[in-house]
Amino acid sequence: MTWPIVLAGLLAVSASFAQTSATLRDCAECPEMATVPAGSFVMGSPDSEAERDADESPARAVTFARPFALSRFEITRGQYAAFVRATGHVTGTGCSVWSDTKWEVRADASWQAPGFAQDDTHPVVCVSWHDATAYAAWLAARTGKPYRLPSEAEWEYAARGGTRTAYFSGNDPHAICAHDNGHDLTSKRVHTGMPWPPVNCDDGFAETAPAGSFPGNPFGVHDVHGNVWEWLADCYADSYAGAPTDGRAVDAPGCMQRVYRGGGWSVERRGRRAANRGRYDPAQRYGQLGIRVALDLR
Repeated sequence: MTWPIVLAGLLAVSASFAQTSATLRDCAECPEMATVPAGSFVMGSPDSEAERDADESPARAVTFARPFALSRFEITRGQYAAFVRATGHVTGTGCSVWSDTKWEVRADASWQAPGFAQDDTHPVVCVSWHDATAYAAWLAARTGKPYRLPSEAEWEYAARGGTRTAYFSGNDPHAICAHDNGHDLTSKRVHTGMPWPPVNCDDGFAETAPAGSFPGNPFGVHDVHGNVWEWLADCYADSYAGAPTDGRAVDAPGCMQRVYRGGGWSVERRGRRAANRGRYDPAQRYGQLGIRVALDLR
């Protein structure tokens, strides 16, 4: 099977799906979920993509035999607070927050105090991978349905929404402010010490934006190219060689680093591409790293 055939088929699926996008919500405090169609896509970046990284290779076809659901928006502070109230989960303190010219760990920082103003409509940050998996497990227990963290393949497939460009909106990073929140002229004015270049547009937010402030992609998923990074189920590997082609997560005993995706509010353009990957110690917390969840559909 050649890449053009795979892509042509997927684009036909996504065009149809965009007109009939289905959503579901299992409880008042549960996230709204977008149904992502079965199909195939090419995971990773082509050699020709600007600012690509070596760990985005080798590009390969991944096929989803069944649809699945992904939260339309990043999990909000309000939704996370409902989990904490219901379970007594102790997230703990200590989080890497932005301080003038660098990210540094501050012992008094937490998901309730991430170093900038938020309300319950903003995506939760300063949560570890363990916190994120505990939240997904609570949703599963609360609803009796198999909520979990997404696999890396599921995330990229849903984030692309049937596209193959660097961003679902195209290849121009300076047009991305109409679609997502990242390091731009707004954050540069407020955070003058950030040494990396902003995109030359203005999204109106210096830190996190309320979840869903920007239009969704063709699969109805929002905030995939900024706002906050999102923890995923996978154990990080520096290559896709030998990785599953059916959308399953990569795992390994004693995993030292878990994958995150999506870009954050201070992230430069290369880190906001659909193929870009990040990794972090699963016990650590970061002021632009949060949660998105997946759901197996029966």
